[in-house]
Amino acid sequence: MFHRKLIGRDKEFCLMGDKLVPLLMVPHGDETRKEYYIDDSVVNTFFKLLKKRSDRFPKAYINHYSFDSQIATSLIQGSRSEHEVLAWFKAEKLRGAHKLFLPLCLSAHWVLFYVNTKEKKISWLDSNPSSRIMSNNVEQQKILLWFTTFLLPEFGYNDANEWPFVVRTNIPVQKNWVDCGVFVMKYGDCLTHGDFFPFTQNDMVHFRRRIFLDIYRGRLYGKIRQV
Repeated sequence: MFHRKLIGRDKEFCLMGDKLVPLLMVPHGDETRKEYYIDDSVVNTFFKLLKKRSDRFPKAYINHYSFDSQIATSLIQGSRSEHEVLAWFKAEKLRGAHKLFLPLCLSAHWVLFYVNTKEKKISWLDSNPSSRIMSNNVEQQKILLWFTTFLLPEFGYNDANEWPFVVRTNIPVQKNWVDCGVFVMKYGDCLTHGDFFPFTQNDMVHFRRRIFLDIYRGRLYGKIRQV
C-alpha cells in the first residue's frame, strides 16, 4: 500500500507514504484531527530542499542554513547539553549563511525560529496569533539562549546577545488549527527570497499538494507568487 512504501525519486529525500498522506488531505473549517498534521520528517525534508535549491541557484536565493527540528527538542527537553548540541555543527556548514532557520514543534504546534545574521536580528514566526501571547516563553528562552550564548559567538558573532528578538506580527496567519506546519514551511520558502510573505490561508490546499510534489521529485523550482 501507498502508506507503507518509500515515496520519492531522490533517495536522499524519500519518505514513507504515511508521512506524506496529510499533505494530500484538505482540512475543512476548524477541524483538529491529527490526520491533517504535518510530521517533523516532512518539515525537515522541505527545509533540506530549500537549502538544496539555494545551493544550486546561489544568485537567485539567499544563502541560508536550516537546523533539524530535533535540535530544538534536545535543547528544550534537556536530553543533550548546550555544548553537546553545539558539537554537532562544523564551521563550514554555517559560514557565509545570512539566514538561519530552526523549525520547532511545541505541543503539536509548529513555529519558526529565524536568525538574520546580516541584519543582526532574531525573530519568532508563529502563524497562530493567540499562541504568540500564550505560553512557550520557557521554550523561546532556551532556544534564544543557545543561539546567542553558544552557537553565534562560536562563529564570530560575539555581540549576538545584544541582537533584538522580535515576535513577528506582520506575517500571514492560519484560520484553522492544523496548517501550522505548512505555514512554517512557506515562511522559510519566502525568507529565502527576501522578507515578504505573499500568501494567505486560502493558498494552503495548493501548498500542501505542491509540497508533496516537491518532496516526491526531490527538488524545488519556481518563484513564489506575487500579490
